[in-house]
Order: sequence, then C-alpha cells, then structure tokens
Amino acid sequence: MANASSGGVPRGVPVQPTSQQDYYKSLVPSQLVAERGEEIVVINPGSANVRIGLASAKAPVSVPHCIAHQLRMSGSEQDSAELPKKGAIGDSRFGTSSLSASRVDERQDALELVVSQLKVRSFFSDAKAGAGDSNSCELLSKERDTGFEWTNVEENFAGRSVPRIQKSSIANDRTDDFYKNHERNSGKVTTDADDAKDMELHKQKLDRFKLYRKYICGEEALKIPASLPYTLYRPMCRGRLNISSKYSMQQVCDDIYRIWDYILTEKCQIGSKLRPRFSAVLVVPDTLDNREVKELLSVVLRDLQFHSAVVIQECVAATFGNGFSSGCIVNMGSQVISGMCVEEGVAIPSTRFLLPYGGDDITRCLLWIQRRKKTWPIADTDLLRDPLDFQTLEKLKETHCVLFDGEQHTTVDVRCRMAGEPTRVYTILLSSLNIPPMGLFYPSLLSLEEFSPLSRPWFHIDHEDNTDDAFSEAGRRLETNETGLTNGSLNGNSINNDSDPYDFEDKEKKEVEEISSGLAQAIVKSILSLGRVDLQKKLFASIQLVGGVGLTKGLVDAVEERVLHAIPVDEAVDTVEVLPNRMDPMNITWKGGAVLAVLDFGRDSWVQYEDWLDGMVMVGSGRKYRDSNTLQAQAFWYNAMLD
Repeated sequence: MANASSGGVPRGVPVQPTSQQDYYKSLVPSQLVAERGEEIVVINPGSANVRIGLASAKAPVSVPHCIAHQLRMSGSEQDSAELPKKGAIGDSRFGTSSLSASRVDERQDALELVVSQLKVRSFFSDAKAGAGDSNSCELLSKERDTGFEWTNVEENFAGRSVPRIQKSSIANDRTDDFYKNHERNSGKVTTDADDAKDMELHKQKLDRFKLYRKYICGEEALKIPASLPYTLYRPMCRGRLNISSKYSMQQVCDDIYRIWDYILTEKCQIGSKLRPRFSAVLVVPDTLDNREVKELLSVVLRDLQFHSAVVIQECVAATFGNGFSSGCIVNMGSQVISGMCVEEGVAIPSTRFLLPYGGDDITRCLLWIQRRKKTWPIADTDLLRDPLDFQTLEKLKETHCVLFDGEQHTTVDVRCRMAGEPTRVYTILLSSLNIPPMGLFYPSLLSLEEFSPLSRPWFHIDHEDNTDDAFSEAGRRLETNETGLTNGSLNGNSINNDSDPYDFEDKEKKEVEEISSGLAQAIVKSILSLGRVDLQKKLFASIQLVGGVGLTKGLVDAVEERVLHAIPVDEAVDTVEVLPNRMDPMNITWKGGAVLAVLDFGRDSWVQYEDWLDGMVMVGSGRKYRDSNTLQAQAFWYNAMLD
C-alpha cells in the first residue's frame, strides 16, 4: 500500500492541478463558463442586429446594427430643405426599381402555385377580405400612447444629452430671456401682432442653432422623427459590409466602431479603460470575405483595444451553440440565408451556399400580399424609408405569419405615428398569412430585383492575400483528411492551386443559380456535394435552422417535407430531420462562440493586440490571422454544459 513517505497520494485526497489548463479542465461545465466567461466578450455582427455580451451571460445584448448621423447643412440649406414629416428617419440611399414584365409574370406564377399548394381557396376571389377604408381609424392621444417615446436628439453645452424633463424648462428660460431683453429695450412688454411675429422668428432662430447629437446608435436611431436633420446608415447589408461609392470602407468601419463602443459602454458597462483586461470572440457571418473580416478584427483590436481576439465562423459556432459537433447549418437571417455543412467541428467549404434573401424580404412580401388583397388601409406605408413602418410589419410577421395549410387570417391593431400629432390606430384584418414565408422556397415571390442590391459581387477576391507569401505557404500546408474536410480561407473558399482566383464568371453563374433555387434545393445540393453516402445520411438527419426566421411556426415540418421531396430518387437517402434548437435560434451562434472560446484552453489561434498592430501575425509564429479559421479539435466535447 502506498503511503505519504513513498511519494504516493493517499486515497480520498484530490489530485491538485499542475497548471492553469489542468485546473480549468478539472472544473464542471457551469463553473468553467462562470469563471472563464467573465473575461471574454462575444461579438456576433449581423445585417439587422449585433449581439454582444460576456461569455458567461445567458443571453447577449441585441441592438439594431445602425447609426444616425446629423446632416451638416447651413442655415439657408435648412430653410430650403424639405424633410419628410411622417414617421422616423430612414436610409435615403435605398432605391427601388420596377420589375420587368417577365419578372412580374414569374411572381404571378409563383403566387398561383403557392396558393394552390397551401389550399388558400379564397385568395383570388373578388370579395374584399378586410376593412380597407383609410378614413376609419381611431386617434390616440400622447398620454394614451404608452410604451413609445421619440428619441431626444438635443445636447447641452457640456456635450451630454439634455434630459427630457429639462426640455420644457430650457425652452421656457429662452422665452423668458426674450421677454426680458424686449422689456429692457422698450420699457414694457406688449402683446400685439408684431411682437408675436418677432417671438415666432426668435423661436425659429433658436431651433436652427440647437445643439444636436452628432450621431445616435441602435434603437434610438430608429425613433428619430423624420422632420429632424438626420439620416440613417447601416454598416452591413445582405451579410456584407455595406460599401459603396457613397459609403466608403473607412466610414463603414468608423460606424461599426461607434455602434460597438456604444453597446459595450452603455449596455454592457465595459468602458474603454476596462477593455484591455478582456478578450474578444468575433463570430463572423459566412458571407464575409477575408478583407472584410480583417477590417472587423482591426476594429476589435486596434479601435476597441481588446487584449486579444479570435475569429469563428457562424456555421461552426452554431453547431456548438446547439450542443452538437456535426450538422448541416442553415443560418436564416434578416437579409441573407447562408448554409454550410460541419463535420466534427470543422466546416466543409465545398458545401457552402448563399441565398440573398431573408426575413426582411418576407416582411415586404407580407405588405405586398395585404395590399393585393386590399386589406391594408395605410396608403403611405414605406418599408424602405420609414423604420417605424418596417418595425410594425416586422412585428406582425413574427407574431402571425405561419407555414400551415388553409386560410390563415387574424385581426390586429396597427399604430401609425407622426411626431407632434396624435397616433392613428387602425383595426386591420390580415389574411393569407401563410403565403409570405413560402418565399423561402419560391424566391420569385419575394421580387428581390425590386430593391437595391449590393453594389459589388458577392464573391470578392482579396488580392492582397492572394499575393502574400503567407497565403502561398498556407496553400502548401493545406491538408485534406479522409472525410474531405479542408482548412482553407476564412470565408469558406478552399485553396485550390488549379483554379483561377480572378475568374468571377463561374462564381457569378453559381450565384444566379442559387438565387433561382429555393431553400430546399440549396440544402439538398449542399449535402449531396459530398461523396460519402454515410456522411450524406448523417447530415440529412441533422439539419439545424438558426436565425430569426427559424422561429416561424410550421417551418420545421415544411423544410423536412420539401427537402425530402427534392432529393433525387436514385439517392440512398430516406430520412430528413431538423434537429430542435436548445435555445432561442437568434442567439445560438452567439452562444456557440462563447462555448468555443471558454473551452479553447490553449488559445493557439488567438491574435494578440500588440502583434496585430505590428503586422497582423499570430504570436510566436509567422502565421496570419487566416490560420485561426478553424479551432482545431481540443476538449470541445463538453456539450453537456448546455443541458
């Protein structure tokens, strides 16, 4: 029997960890997340929202990914400018174009097919389905319209926002000053028409020289009255950085920094002085290219000044967020649907697909359906330029749109707001609520060409990386295992020496093909691109739907049925299953990033702040950030921590 003198460890005495990594591995999952998660911030940017929070938190802070900038105009320009009065400020860069005759016919054919499949027999009837009288509405006073406040855009002379309570007192003080000056000059205060006119002119001058906040981020930016000199900007669009001739890369990155800095400071209580103590996890969409990821990483390390950072793809994060290691991940966001197969924690680049539509397009389709049915009485609804209109339809879509057969209708109260006027409340009978979500399977129904797309190709080649020696070395080190998995570039494109990196033609053809196909066909094509039958069966039985659109009622059954029917008859696959989500599908990718970061004990793939500023290299080696694409399999099988 061993004793203390012989160097053994007595029974019942726990073995002490010999290093920090051993100590972390000795903890139970809940303790591990609580302890390590307090020093890690997870950032998951998207086209509509950005989710940021500590890895130890149960859910992130979700904030609209937008910013409002004050328009710089002189006094004469302000007098001549005609700002819209209805609703809130919008993005003036949005544009629409009319559909061609062929596209109109395609949309009509798709509508007839969907109506037939869903058995909505009364859709094409001439009878009016709901109340369409735009004059029949109730006026709601400001006191009764609770739960909504317009954003205060004023600043005081110290550069801070003026509290709402002080607004009236400041205005009264300015008015009192006017009367005092008038009394001092004339000896008495008069109330004739001339003095009233002078008072009005004085108020207009005061309004002209108000100190407005230079920019406003997040939810507040969507509630600025349209009559104020602001314009809205969205740094991400359709899953990409929203770069154009009028919105440069530098402006986009500056706006991203302002939005993220606002969230970290105001929502997460992590100021600029505290951030060097934290590490950051950047969970990036699969739609971004290398240059865009590099710019986002620069924002995290150079501008926000985190101690270190790591980049994780959304598809990989989603698997671990759900507690699985493999699956066909379908990320259904607001403006783009992306998918990729993941096997044992490693993404398979050849299976990636992109569908440039999402929840926002379903929202616009909902309005189109209601107007076609003559059930929408608000004629001036503008989803592109009025965020309040869009939020109203978005909430109706999330609450009432379903994917069930038969007649689907409901009665709702819709509020239309205008600054300084009573709120109008309409009672509307919404009908055919199961038709808009069918646009996921029939994209022609969404009329994507009607709205302004990205101003550049989806597949963008990073020429700087292609000519880099480190990139060539990465290509020579490329390894392919027996499952066909490759560790390639961050955006999922594998490094292929036989392909022409400057050949856009095939990629554009591929993208057009994916746009014309629906969600079911894209999933089938993605999985069948793998050669192994056993792997195909495994992935067809482990489809994961994440993102906000995944909350649509009836979507799971619709995807299973349509994917099964889309599989060719000569394929040896007879089972299709969508795995249930363990948490809110909108937060799964964020949670997966937190799980991966907590379990990455070695941190070999993390980029340090000093090294990134020196040359964007990994600490202790000559590798570039692209090598942090895949966190190699370590102790990632602690999925019980999510139970």
